[in-house]
Amino acid sequence: MKDSFARRFAYEVLANVRFIKYGIKNPKSLKCKNMLSPLTGRFWNYRYQSVCGIESDKYLSEPYFYNKLEAKVNDFGLNKFFDHKGYLSNILNSNTIPTIANCIAGTIYDNDNEVIVFNDLVLLLEQLPSNSEFVIKRSIGTGGGNSVEIGVANHIVPFLKTYFNAKYDFVIQPVITQHDDLAIFNPSSINTIRVMSFAYQGNVYPVSTVLRMGNGGRIDNSAAGGISIGVDATGKLRDFAIDHYFKKYYQHPATAIKFSDGYVIPYFNELLDLVKDKHRCLKSHGIVSWDLTVDNDGNMSIIEYNAGWGEINFHQANNGPIFENHIKHIKSINK
Repeated sequence: MKDSFARRFAYEVLANVRFIKYGIKNPKSLKCKNMLSPLTGRFWNYRYQSVCGIESDKYLSEPYFYNKLEAKVNDFGLNKFFDHKGYLSNILNSNTIPTIANCIAGTIYDNDNEVIVFNDLVLLLEQLPSNSEFVIKRSIGTGGGNSVEIGVANHIVPFLKTYFNAKYDFVIQPVITQHDDLAIFNPSSINTIRVMSFAYQGNVYPVSTVLRMGNGGRIDNSAAGGISIGVDATGKLRDFAIDHYFKKYYQHPATAIKFSDGYVIPYFNELLDLVKDKHRCLKSHGIVSWDLTVDNDGNMSIIEYNAGWGEINFHQANNGPIFENHIKHIKSINK
């Protein structure tokens, strides 16, 4: 049902009704124009540009993005496989996070792809150094940070038992280290670099990058209380970040770091090259959203990617009309 026509149609109706109401409350939005969605797109335009300050008629409304772009260029029949975290390393071949345990269809596999029984996995986790931290997450359906737990073995094992007994697919991975220039914003979370890539006619274009940061917690997702900040074409952070409700922050609310002090994503160009290379592993999908990190030695890791429902709002609220250079192609696939 997740990628069904019925769900997408219902979503589009409800989302547009919500934004028509928003437009009525904000009459200035009626003066906005939207090239691709002339009627309702103006309200989305107004919402995005009121945050980022970039006026344009080339914003994609969220319904247009999901139903007129993503739905046209992605093969949703493959999404359940592509989005399954247990197959990530098989699909991408490199630059993925090592897996301590990968449970698929009730069978647990270790890092060598050998079967390991439940009790032996618990023993393995408990015998590692007591300060070792792990991430356990369900292999499908962790949007918004749901069903993701981080901590030492004593914290992780109860969730391991719950997931295993419920017959969920899940993975357990070590907590990785991140570059000091990423950790500085919120040291308790992995602050991930989210890149959206758009592929067509044999080319891959990274159309938008944001840095997602935790806000005092372990999870960086905005739905879990985190914030995001736009990144320009040189890798430099913009002057403000936003939360899930588009509230703007000119300094990090937990660490008081001022975003205007010229921070730059480390190894930015190399990360974009990695995205362009790995997007070619998903040839059936034109739109992919990537969560990445890099450590002090330049080792780049793909934490996960989204093959569907990849989120566009925080990209456009942070960075403006991210598809403005691709409007001609987008219009051509909607004739």
